[in-house]
Amino acid sequence: MLPYFSFTEINLGVFTLQVWGLFVALGFVAALAISLKEARKMIIDEEIIWDVMAIALVGMIVGGRIFYVLSNPEKNVVALADTHSGFSLAGGMIMAGALSLVYLKAKRHNFKNIADLLTPGFIVSLILVRIGCLLVNDHIGKITTLPWGMEFTDGTMRHPVALYEIIFLIFLLGVIYRLKSKQKRDGYIFLVFAATYAIFRIGADFLRCDDLSFCDLRFYGLTLTQWVMSGCILLLTFVLVSKTQED
Repeated sequence: MLPYFSFTEINLGVFTLQVWGLFVALGFVAALAISLKEARKMIIDEEIIWDVMAIALVGMIVGGRIFYVLSNPEKNVVALADTHSGFSLAGGMIMAGALSLVYLKAKRHNFKNIADLLTPGFIVSLILVRIGCLLVNDHIGKITTLPWGMEFTDGTMRHPVALYEIIFLIFLLGVIYRLKSKQKRDGYIFLVFAATYAIFRIGADFLRCDDLSFCDLRFYGLTLTQWVMSGCILLLTFVLVSKTQED
């Protein structure tokens, strides 16, 4: 059994530091540092990485806010400016990816190559963000009788969904680095990450709570993230089939 905890703030006297925000910032810095290191290895202009990371950051913020409001019909457009009302990581990822794709295509850079380069750093950033989620006790899971269930404030034992994602991402990072040494085609590393993460999120969302007032809403039995990730899998499948037929 995991005991209940919620570590949301660090009081530094002059100001208070938000723990989740701190880990988001650490995730961005880590992703940038790792990506710049990969760029130097691959002899790719570091300026491209700085530009893409800046665009991706804007996409994460805007997409995360918009997706959160769409996931919660009781919210309205005013909630977009309320930084305390919630954030959707999946929405941020999709918007960041879309804006980065548009930028790289416009500049005629090799999107597949850059996407592969950014993938390890991005996974590390996701791990740090989810550690932040775990520390603030976000993403409450369904009630469980498993021995590693986490105690909640109402006395129930629930799935530690954020912890599951941390463990999965650490494993996926190891797989990605192993595949990098055998990579034969641009875009392969990114596709492996995108497909496996989408599948994981679809499964993990089934373990999120649905019996509390603040749980993720369901649309025809699925969360909005599950619907979007299902669409991503269909798109990735189409891309893979198309490439196979071209070869």
